[in-house]
Amino acid sequence: MIKDAIINIKGTQGIDGETDTIEFNTDGRFGIKDGNFYISYDESGMLDTGDEVKTHIYIKSEDSVVLQRTGTIKSKILIEKGSRNNCFYSTPHGSLSIGIYGELIEHNLTDSGGEIRLRYTIDSDLRLISRNEVNISIREVK
Repeated sequence: MIKDAIINIKGTQGIDGETDTIEFNTDGRFGIKDGNFYISYDESGMLDTGDEVKTHIYIKSEDSVVLQRTGTIKSKILIEKGSRNNCFYSTPHGSLSIGIYGELIEHNLTDSGGEIRLRYTIDSDLRLISRNEVNISIREVK
């Protein structure tokens, strides 16, 4: 069953000793869909594109997470612990293929919420673009 939730997302991106951190809270939806934990939220206001951008996260297993964006920005990113995957990323300014190498996937999700921690790198043509860590906390709205 999918429920209303409050979602806190903290993302850190770094390269060459420089880091940038973004943190925000948003309303969203959380639950089990097709046998997997599922999270969705609207990122339109934070991305300031002027158009709709929705993010959907599927926790497929202990070692696999899919992050999918729909709307003005489209992407489908597969993060698998210990594996590199080629993924697609599209913006109004163009599209590109990126490599995602999953370093860490941890979660303690239950029916009422929990936390997810992801650590991965992004590359283009095998050149490192950034190291990323994303921490997501989900709390069911009662």
